[in-house]
Amino acid sequence: MDVEARYLSEPGPVGLFTRLTRVGLLVDAFQHRCLDTFGLLFIDYSVLRLLQLSGSPYRMSPTELSEILVRSSGGMTQILDRLERAELVARAADPSDRRKVIIALTPVGLRTAERANERYASEREQLLSALSPEAVDGVDQAIHRLLEVLDDGSPALGAVAAPPLR
Repeated sequence: MDVEARYLSEPGPVGLFTRLTRVGLLVDAFQHRCLDTFGLLFIDYSVLRLLQLSGSPYRMSPTELSEILVRSSGGMTQILDRLERAELVARAADPSDRRKVIIALTPVGLRTAERANERYASEREQLLSALSPEAVDGVDQAIHRLLEVLDDGSPALGAVAAPPLR
């Protein structure tokens, strides 16, 4: 057995985290392949997708976005600044409290979100076609459980800074 095979087949928590890290790196490469054409990082896509999923008028507060995406307020500000410069989102006064800000998809942002989502969904379906629906469901259930364990409110696993700007 070569070193790579031994590295990836270590048993227990060490091997689990090694394989999770490798999956993360491969998923990151997959996301770049899907979203680079749109000039989006995955975190950018995630913001656009959340705003899209919120439904018309496609608005959320920066706090809501940062909590769902596990980003610090400063990290979220950097992401929103980048998306605003690209004219994909706009900041506006919250109609219910003008002291607060809301983030809204622009028409260009909505079209970009729709196109990026179509591409991402298509590529994802193609990639996962190698697995049976039961296998996908099993992996998904295991990941949900792992997320529950990791997202237990532990301060060490709290909000993280945004990735470096391009």
